[in-house]
Amino acid sequence: MKRWAVLAAAAVLLAAPHAGWARMAGPEDLSKARIHRGAGPGVRIAGVTGSYPDAEPHFHSGATLACSDCHISHASQSHLRDPNAPGMNEPVPYPGNPNPNLLRAGDPLDLCLTCHDGRTFAPDVLAEDANQLTQRSAGFFGTPDTQNPHGHDLGHALPKAPDDLCIRCHWGSPDDRKVTCIDCHDPHGNGRARNLQWASWPQGTPELGLFSSPLASGMARYEAANVSYGSLGSEALREVTNICIDCHHVFSGDWYIDPDGNGIHNRHPSFDSERGSPNTISQGDARGTTVSSHWVAGTGSGFYGTTRVRPVVPGATGYAAAKVVDANNGVFCLSCHRAHGSDQDFGMAWPLSGGLTATGCDQCHLKANVVQPVPAVVLTR
Repeated sequence: MKRWAVLAAAAVLLAAPHAGWARMAGPEDLSKARIHRGAGPGVRIAGVTGSYPDAEPHFHSGATLACSDCHISHASQSHLRDPNAPGMNEPVPYPGNPNPNLLRAGDPLDLCLTCHDGRTFAPDVLAEDANQLTQRSAGFFGTPDTQNPHGHDLGHALPKAPDDLCIRCHWGSPDDRKVTCIDCHDPHGNGRARNLQWASWPQGTPELGLFSSPLASGMARYEAANVSYGSLGSEALREVTNICIDCHHVFSGDWYIDPDGNGIHNRHPSFDSERGSPNTISQGDARGTTVSSHWVAGTGSGFYGTTRVRPVVPGATGYAAAKVVDANNGVFCLSCHRAHGSDQDFGMAWPLSGGLTATGCDQCHLKANVVQPVPAVVLTR
């Protein structure tokens, strides 16, 4: 009898981490080993065209998916060849070591940064911008493998399988609490805006409403002023921050932001159509917590020295429609944060030196109601 009791106790202990994960993920996720609950469109095909051309990726997709950019066929080659002859553009003899998956670098992060750091032909995602953009739409990362108070930490040698994603933060080493480029971007293209994907379930990624101005080309497509955001509130077109839920699920859904169910938020609500929380700025007007008319006007307190924060526009399926300022605009993760990071703590999208209530927040809430302009603080790239 004692032996069965011991075995039962061991089973409970072994199951405990999974039960804890389910609780953190919310009651709607108890039956699945992934955060997202939608059926999704199934397996994605590299380079496939999506339903919203305005959001289409313009590289690592279709004809621009060049295998030899990232892979090398014969790392052991030692013979010379005619550099003018047709071939896979491989340097011979190859200067590096053979790597898993025939990659040209030992770690995917290093491979991505060979083009995405300090280059003018690709978006620069690390520190100062080589393309001289006024403000990169996703912001920028700090030095890899260092703690970055201004945004996500980039790291090497991270567990890469989708099933290992939760382990990084919940039960893994503190050194694993970082991200790498291919968590959120599909290197082979998936027909989604910026090749973005659900880190926990890449093949289930729905269409995502991130749109670039049709008048912008080249690196200008990554300028914050040339990007807008929309959502149809369904698998047909989710808000782009739907991918943030994989790791930041405790900041989303009524189960977390209003656990008492009394309409008083315990955490700031964020537009989350997957969990039935498509909040809008006007929803707080009746209670006096927001002033949507102030948001629409776009002047005065909260706007001094601070660019209008980015909303998600329900029903918008293109750039122009997603630029419309309205009381029904939604507040989502990117309203307050840059996806990669910024020059402000927590990757904030506005200067913190003026105080949270006087900048950014007051655009919707008008609580500080500053009547005199505060000193403008210009964000760096």
